[in-house]
Amino acid sequence: MQIDRDKANLPTPAQPPPARPTLARRIFSLPTLISLALAGAFLAFLATRLDLDFNATWRQLRAADPFYLALALAVHYTTFLCRGQRWRLLLNNAAAPGERPAGAFRCAQLVLLGWFANSVAWLRLGDAYRAYLHHEESGASFVRTMGTILSERALDLATIVILLAGSMPFLVDTGFGSAWTMAAIAGGLLVLLALWLLATGVITGKDDGGAHRLLAWLPDAWAGRLLAWYRQFREGAIQSLRRTPLAALWGLLGWLAEVARLYLVTQALNLDLSLPLIVFLTLANSLLTLTPTPGGLGAVEAGLAALLKQLSNLSTPAALALVVVDRSISYLSVIAAGAALFLYRWARRRKVR
Repeated sequence: MQIDRDKANLPTPAQPPPARPTLARRIFSLPTLISLALAGAFLAFLATRLDLDFNATWRQLRAADPFYLALALAVHYTTFLCRGQRWRLLLNNAAAPGERPAGAFRCAQLVLLGWFANSVAWLRLGDAYRAYLHHEESGASFVRTMGTILSERALDLATIVILLAGSMPFLVDTGFGSAWTMAAIAGGLLVLLALWLLATGVITGKDDGGAHRLLAWLPDAWAGRLLAWYRQFREGAIQSLRRTPLAALWGLLGWLAEVARLYLVTQALNLDLSLPLIVFLTLANSLLTLTPTPGGLGAVEAGLAALLKQLSNLSTPAALALVVVDRSISYLSVIAAGAALFLYRWARRRKVR
């Protein structure tokens, strides 16, 4: 005989929460698969249209010094420790009262997972993904956390401009173009930095940065909610920079680790590239990853190969070998390490539950 739960005063079973979109679904989504296919087709097109000597490239790869390759791999992963320490400072600066302080090693793990997500998903979703992980694990505001990541990007832009300015005098006569070309790149980055200042209301000096006027045409309920989110976002961006010199120093160390990685790759392949050119190629690598394909696949490889041919005296096989080795460390190894960390954290959480 069935029992009427209402009459028997029995509790109704709780409904399971709706399933959240997982990272795996993002990775194997149709847009991601299409972007991977297009990037692969682009690389295949370049390989078939250009006169590439794969045998010579393979000989160059086989002659690489394994000691320098291992050292380049190890140095590359110190960038996550430096960037994790920087993000920890930003998060703790912007933390709400009573919020648990973030740990440096945990932040380094989340930065690595963000890079992993950027490497396998389109439109660089990794920053939002690590902000969500921090929100889920610490209870911190997701919107405020995204504000700290925007500040992180502003620090990166400032660092890139400084490094670019330092290498510019040594590159204007390399055939890449005049000083005006280099100045245009630096100017574009400064424009992005100015947009950050406008978005956070630093230039206007107002708490809402004029956002209430932009939201005036929305219904009051929506406008109020969006304005509250914006204020949290602004607080995260502004308050996170209370110790800017120390955060900038950790960010600079992270960038120098990437420069050192590329330098060690050139040593492994016995290639002669000047230090300013290595700095510029490292910055170009990072900027090319902003393309909407996973990890900048297709754009980074083609762009770096073209820059090497334009700015150096390397042969085509040597330039391709450099691109293959460096991308194996900065892209493929991040996918492997990030996937391993993702599965480890997933298994640990299931065990705890």
